[in-house]
Amino acid sequence: MIRHLLFLFALCAALTACRSSKGLTKDKISAGKGTPTATTPITSSASAAAAFTARAAKVKAAKPCLTASVKVGLTGVGKGFSANGTLRMKRDDVIRLSIRVLGMEVGLMEFTPQDVLVVDRFHKQYVRAAYSEVPFLKAARLDFYSLQALFWNELFVPGERNVTNAASRFAFSTNGGHNVLRLTDTPQLNYTFTLSPADARVHTLSVAGKTASQRGTFTWRYDDFAAYDGQPFPRSMAMEVKGTDIGLSLSLSSLSDDSDWNTRTTVSSRYQRKTVAEVLGGLKF
Repeated sequence: MIRHLLFLFALCAALTACRSSKGLTKDKISAGKGTPTATTPITSSASAAAAFTARAAKVKAAKPCLTASVKVGLTGVGKGFSANGTLRMKRDDVIRLSIRVLGMEVGLMEFTPQDVLVVDRFHKQYVRAAYSEVPFLKAARLDFYSLQALFWNELFVPGERNVTNAASRFAFSTNGGHNVLRLTDTPQLNYTFTLSPADARVHTLSVAGKTASQRGTFTWRYDDFAAYDGQPFPRSMAMEVKGTDIGLSLSLSSLSDDSDWNTRTTVSSRYQRKTVAEVLGGLKF
């Protein structure tokens, strides 16, 4: 199960909406309060879009590190799974999610600017791959900095380090009391961010394909905001893939700015290295 947990998480985080969902018969995921629908009008001036985008781009914690206890919940492959763990992040350096069962680390996922590392301690195997080697990351043009923005609850543009410089690429509208920024000029996917007008903080990201065949929609929701570094930070993150039973939730607690930890994981020479194709090829969706 830990193998499925880690790699289903990879799929969710990589916006699995980029794959086609075939034979859908039921919408298994609700739109959620404030989530824009396909009919949401995008009819606002370029200046309004640029101004709100610039404001949202500044919403970020000043402290470089965040450490939190986390409860991980997974639905998918016909089963449910929950475990405890730890989330550790250092801005522009690393994101690490460690999973524990009965107090023992059974697996972890680690993102760095250079590569992705997934370790399955139960089966003593691991994958280390560049972002360009992971098909769904490459297809969605997601690199470390895009994933970092997802975990830090920030606005982002795939492939861009400076969101403010890309402000003209967003369309702006309002929906259900929320502000909406929609990025439509990416090659394969449309990105729609729902934000609070009061503090310009992201509450929902929805990603959908540009063609009728790409009917799966990935949604990342943020909730249960609490103070961290003088600003609200979500203690609840939920990822879902429309048209499947795949879902992942992270419930955070005990948030701190602890930086006293090793930012890189060393994998034992006794572990067997696997390729991305070998691991993903064995997963059933």
